[in-house]
Amino acid sequence: MSATSRSQLPPKLGPFVVGAKIGGGGMAEVYLGRRDLGDVSGQNLVALKVIKDDLAGNREYEVMFDDEARILSRLDHPNIIRHVAYGRDQEFGYIAMELVLGRSLMDAWDACNKAERHMPIDLGAYVGLCVAEALDYAQKLTDESGKRLDVIHRDVNPTNIFLTYDGQVKLIDFGLAKAKGRAYKSAEGIVKGKVPYLAPEQITEEQVDHRADIYALGATIWELTTGRRLFKRETDGETIRAIKAHVIPDPRSIVDGWYPETLWKIVDRALAKDRNERHQTSGELADDLRGMLAKY
Repeated sequence: MSATSRSQLPPKLGPFVVGAKIGGGGMAEVYLGRRDLGDVSGQNLVALKVIKDDLAGNREYEVMFDDEARILSRLDHPNIIRHVAYGRDQEFGYIAMELVLGRSLMDAWDACNKAERHMPIDLGAYVGLCVAEALDYAQKLTDESGKRLDVIHRDVNPTNIFLTYDGQVKLIDFGLAKAKGRAYKSAEGIVKGKVPYLAPEQITEEQVDHRADIYALGATIWELTTGRRLFKRETDGETIRAIKAHVIPDPRSIVDGWYPETLWKIVDRALAKDRNERHQTSGELADDLRGMLAKY
């Protein structure tokens, strides 16, 4: 179904008064929302996520958006953006999420890059630990009957990791997440996620499981702690060839000063080309990072 036009965003979506636009991504835009003063049932200020105008009415994106809302509504973890409400007001579907103040990890990476320095190694490892714990929680999530939902984020990268001004780390944007019971099914040959963080099995279009998230997080930690991009090249084609070549430089040959051998072994394992040689769960990766930080 092709996208259809719709009227301007209304002043209210459900119980929320719509404020200024504060962000956006490939599929949706995010607005500041304020709960109507006459409604005292919950959080006052929220972030309202709404499908972009040019995608409204497109059945594929509408179903993906509804799936994201259902997944978010089940997630309750300090390192995952918290769901507040979901609804549909006229032709507008919206997801209300906790309003967090801060910047994306990519913003922080860019700031370090401009200053010609990398993020402190222990801080990069700590961010990785928080995300690993979030992924482990999501991957173990069950439905009402106790069956595993096997949530796979499929888009772990620095733009989807948020650092709040009060020191929290939040994994955001489950728009591409895969889970049992999800209504939208990806077409064959369609790759999900940002290219520089795709696991080798995603490039070769194999069946993807949670170990692709572990790989993407490994790439993220490598970049955070070295101040360099791992696979990113000028074009997507060149980036894909770099992922296939799978050359992972030892950070100890890149970083000025000391780089913990323990951390390199952890990252190297998370980035194993053969997923059977990686950490087999995000919890296992989190345990390794926690142990490394305890001795740092």
